[in-house]
Amino acid sequence: MQFINMWSGRILVSRTMPRARLRVMQMHRRITSLHKPPRRLASRWCSVGKMTSEAIVEEAISKDGAMWERRIAYWLYGCAGMVFGMVALGGITRLTGSGLSMVEWKPAGILPPLTTEGWEMEFQKYKQFPEYQKLNEDLSLSEFKWIWYMEWGHRMAGRVTGMVFALPLVYMVGRGVMPGRLAPRLAGLFALGGCQGLIGWWMVKSGLDGKERFGGEGRVSPYRLATHLSMAFILYTALLNTAFGSHTISKVAMMAPLAQVDFHRALRAVPASFRGSAIGVTALVGLTAFSGAFVAGNHAGMVYDEFPTMGGQLIPDDLINPYLKPAWRNVFEHDTMVQWNHRVLAMTTLGCVSGLWVASR
Repeated sequence: MQFINMWSGRILVSRTMPRARLRVMQMHRRITSLHKPPRRLASRWCSVGKMTSEAIVEEAISKDGAMWERRIAYWLYGCAGMVFGMVALGGITRLTGSGLSMVEWKPAGILPPLTTEGWEMEFQKYKQFPEYQKLNEDLSLSEFKWIWYMEWGHRMAGRVTGMVFALPLVYMVGRGVMPGRLAPRLAGLFALGGCQGLIGWWMVKSGLDGKERFGGEGRVSPYRLATHLSMAFILYTALLNTAFGSHTISKVAMMAPLAQVDFHRALRAVPASFRGSAIGVTALVGLTAFSGAFVAGNHAGMVYDEFPTMGGQLIPDDLINPYLKPAWRNVFEHDTMVQWNHRVLAMTTLGCVSGLWVASR
């Protein structure tokens, strides 16, 4: 009779086991013993960065957690998809000029007005602020309802996304099926999602203060807009990264022991330089998106409508506004430089992503 306990490091074999198979199993034992973490690192509150891939899979198997790892992955995929939808809806809200139609913010949300009088009161509130006075003086009540519903839908979608994340999280923690390594990360994501609502209102409030900025129109601060968008991308990326990790763990945990050995060997064979390059390219993609928020916030996308030149030049004559002090503000507030920066970053990102793809072949 044969009995194999690969993860505890003990191998019991019969006298009839083939010698070649025994050598393979002994090799697996040496690999796992070299990379097995101290017992304290496999504790419930251990972070991913301190655990090897073998230890993470061992935890999933020892707790019969492969099924829950897969469920967590699908749940986080769904949450990431909802965040992506929120970003798209926020872009539509921005393009339709709906973002400043709701001039109040309540954490629990509000219901739409149910009567004509209620809509009139909401419209009168909107009329007290710069966007109506400078841009939308001819706006009708029916048109106001449309932009109001756009902003209301964006806010309520954020609250629904928060509930879809929070309720399963509470359930899994209560049942004790949440892997310990995920607890700090998911708690941080929950806090980040809650802060995103506050950041959104902080951004909207900048468009309600009556301050003349960036062209003299009533509009939100590009700095706050960029912060709001960047936080959304960070949240989306972290959700997707965590989901990929749990999904991979669930698959590896169901593999045969020898297949797991091959997986861990392949994982360790990835050059550190390639990992670093991938992280650098990811950061560059994020920086390009961040610069795009300043293009939107300054309405810089409409300055030059030709490519790759700007006004027939690769570097336009009006790249720097000498009247904008201090000079560094040109990078974030001068529409020509903002658009030029975004173009350069976009082309650099395309080149780096292509180079990384070639290096991976």
